[in-house]
Amino acid sequence: MTNQHNCQELVILDCTFRDGGYYNNWDYSTELANRYLQVMSDSGIDYVELGFRALESSSFEGPYAYTPDSWIKRLDVPRNLKIGVMCNAKDLLKYGNPKETVAQLFCKAEDSPVTLVRVAAHFNEVDNCGDIMEELHKLGYVTGFNLMQSSGRSREELIKKAEIAAAWPIDSLYFADSLGNMLPDDISFIVSALREAWKGPMGFHAHDNMGMGLVNALAAIKEGVTWIDGTVTGMGRGAGNVRMEYLLLELSKQGMRETELDALMSLVIEEFEPVQRSCGWGPSIYYHLSATYGVHPTYVQEMLSDERYKPVAIVKALKRLGAAGASGFSRDRLKDVTESEPLVSVGTWNATGWLKDRDVLLVGPGEEVKNHLEALEYFIEKKNPYVICININPWIPNHLINAWAACNPDRLMLDKEFYAKNQGLLLAPNALLQYVDKDIWNHWTIQDYGVSVESGEFKVMVENATIPHALSAIYAIAAVNAGGASNLYLAGFDGYTSEDPRHKQMENALGLYNEQPGVLPLTSITPTSLTIATVSPFSESVYLNKENETFAQRMSA
Repeated sequence: MTNQHNCQELVILDCTFRDGGYYNNWDYSTELANRYLQVMSDSGIDYVELGFRALESSSFEGPYAYTPDSWIKRLDVPRNLKIGVMCNAKDLLKYGNPKETVAQLFCKAEDSPVTLVRVAAHFNEVDNCGDIMEELHKLGYVTGFNLMQSSGRSREELIKKAEIAAAWPIDSLYFADSLGNMLPDDISFIVSALREAWKGPMGFHAHDNMGMGLVNALAAIKEGVTWIDGTVTGMGRGAGNVRMEYLLLELSKQGMRETELDALMSLVIEEFEPVQRSCGWGPSIYYHLSATYGVHPTYVQEMLSDERYKPVAIVKALKRLGAAGASGFSRDRLKDVTESEPLVSVGTWNATGWLKDRDVLLVGPGEEVKNHLEALEYFIEKKNPYVICININPWIPNHLINAWAACNPDRLMLDKEFYAKNQGLLLAPNALLQYVDKDIWNHWTIQDYGVSVESGEFKVMVENATIPHALSAIYAIAAVNAGGASNLYLAGFDGYTSEDPRHKQMENALGLYNEQPGVLPLTSITPTSLTIATVSPFSESVYLNKENETFAQRMSA
C-alpha cells in the first residue's frame, strides 16, 4: 500500500537542527530555534526536521536529540510550516517490540505538533521495519523511509528493498548518500532500480564529501525525485549536506521554485557561518578521500576534532580504514588504525631519587587546562611542584613545565613539530626516539625510563615499568612513583564519555594502579570524569605539608 503524490510536486525539507546536531550535541538556543523556524517559513520550506526522537540517553545531549512534543510546543512554529522528526531504525528495533516502542514515543498525529516521521535504516535492518511503518501510519503521520548507505548496492539488492517498502503505508521512499561518494550516474542507477518496485514519491538525502551535493540533488530532481533535503550552510555530520541557500537559489534560477532568500542569507551570515568556521563542516580533501575510499565520514570528523591527528596521520588512517571496509563508524576501529604496536624498552636510566620528596603535577592534554589556566598558575606558584606535561598541551606555557613524558609512537609522530621547535627534558624510552628524525633530539635531554605493555599488568621498577596500555599518562605516573615523589597531582585529565574506548582504557589502567600497595594517591585539581579524587587548587588544605611514603621507602621496607 502506498500514498500517491503528484510526481511533479517538489517537497523541500530542511534538516539543519537534526543533522547539524552532530557538531553541537543537538544543543541549540531557543532564540536561534525560533528565528530559524521563521526563516524557514519565509523561505518557502515545506518541512523542517527538527531533530531525532529516541527513548534512551547515555550522556547529556540537547533537546533536538529527542525532540519531544512538549519541547516543540515551547517554540514559535509558524502555522504554514510542517514539523518532522527522524528515528533510527536500530533505536526502535532493539527492544524487541517496535510497535510498543513507537507507541511510547508518539501520540496520535492530530494531538502532536509533528506532521512527518522519517525512519532511517541500514540495509540489514530494512526487513524488520514493517511494524514500525504500520504503527506510524495508524497514528496518522506522514511517513518517510530512508535507505542509508545506498551507494555501491547491486540492482538486485535495491529492487528487493524497494519491494519490501512498497508493501508498507509510507509516503516517500528515500535513499541517502551516507558516504558522500555518489555521482549523477549513481543516482540514475539507484532511481531506476528502486522504480522497478516503488511507484510512489521518492526522496534523496545528499552529503557533500566530494563537493557534489548540489549537483547530485539536481540530478535526483531530473530523475523524478520529488523530496529533497538540505541544511543551512550544509551543516551536518562529516562534510555536511547540500547547502539549502544554494539549493533554493538554483531552483529559483531554473524556475522550479519561487522563494524569498533575504532572511535566509542573513541567518546564514549572522548565525551559521561563525559556527561553521569553528566546527569545520563542508567539503575538504579529507572528506573527499573518505568518500573515495568508502569510509564513514565520522572518522574524519573525529580526527579533525582531535588535535593529536596531523594531516599525514589522517590520510594514512583513511587508507587503512578503506582497506578494512570501514563504511560504519567504530571508535575501536579508529583506535586500531591509528595506533601501532606498543614499545618494549628495558631502560638505561635509574629514576631513584629523581623526585625525592617533591610534589609533582602531571599536566594531561585536556581542555580543562585552558579553562582553568589561572588556577593552575596559582597552584604552581604556591605549591612549587615539579611539573611534567604528558605529551604536549597547547594551553600551558612552556616556562611552567619542568619535563615532558611520552611512550606512544603514534602520538610522538603527531607531536614531532613541537619537539623539533622546542627543547627541554623528555622522559621517554630510547626506543621511542627512532620514530622521528634523530636531529630533533639534539636540544633535548632524554631520561630513558623503560616500558613494556602487558594487558592486566601494572608494575613499577626503578629503570622501567610494566603498564596495561600504551598510555603516556600511566607511564609517567609509574616513573613519578619510581622517582620518590611525595605527592602526585593531576590537571587536564578530563576523561571522555563512558562509552569511549579511551575512557575505558584509562579507567582500567587507573584501577590496576590503585590496586598496587603503597602507590601515591592521585588527586586532580581540574574537573575530570575519571575515577580520581578531585580538590580545588584554591583550598588551603591542598597546601598543608602532607607527605606520602615514597617508592624508595617502600622498596627498602
